[in-house]
Amino acid sequence: WYDTITLTCEVPGTSSGWIFRRNTSFWTSDPCSSGWGRPNESFCVIDDAYPSDTGVYWCESERGECSNTINITVTDGVVILQSPALPVTEGDKVTLLCSYKEKENISATSDFSAKFYKDGVFIGAQPAGSMTISAVSGSDEGFYKCEHPTKGESRQSWLAVRVNQSNVLFFFLAVRPELPPLFSLPQLLCIILLFVLCTVVFVLCVAVYRKWAESRSLQLYNLSLGNFSEKYSSL
Repeated sequence: WYDTITLTCEVPGTSSGWIFRRNTSFWTSDPCSSGWGRPNESFCVIDDAYPSDTGVYWCESERGECSNTINITVTDGVVILQSPALPVTEGDKVTLLCSYKEKENISATSDFSAKFYKDGVFIGAQPAGSMTISAVSGSDEGFYKCEHPTKGESRQSWLAVRVNQSNVLFFFLAVRPELPPLFSLPQLLCIILLFVLCTVVFVLCVAVYRKWAESRSLQLYNLSLGNFSEKYSSL
């Protein structure tokens, strides 16, 4: 921590008009101009980075277009794992560097045997503090950390792997999975049977009600007729 972080966004033809944003444990879509950084047209500078600056960062154009996101981890520990901040492409060579730096020292050192972990699982030890993946693949994507022999572990860093576009095209042309049906055949039969059963019950209920209503009306008519006859005979 207390290091300086400079964020830069640019595309061919222009490097201005970007808004730098981040998601942290405290804020979401927080712009650089809100105070966490020193903004400029083409970059944003965090002069003194703290662990609270750990989060996901990206830049946004005036038209609302967004760049890829990068994960930045700021730690107050003495063991640090340096990994690519941006996604790497399948087939690229990737080097993970485990370094050790005391707060009072200006520079860090990697002159020690470091253990490396991926998603919490030990994957090997390297004598020079660095591990190289000669041709990275999608299965290499995940959270990595390293361990110093006596000073403990680093915080986890996310390694993102971008699939080669030609492979993506081939995959879709070769596989092209069909959308699953809304209902399977057994489910459809159950729905039809349930609908028929409900319809039959409804028709029976209507018929019974109509029969009861007719019977009730007839009883009321006979009762009224009887009362009228009694009154007429008494006269």
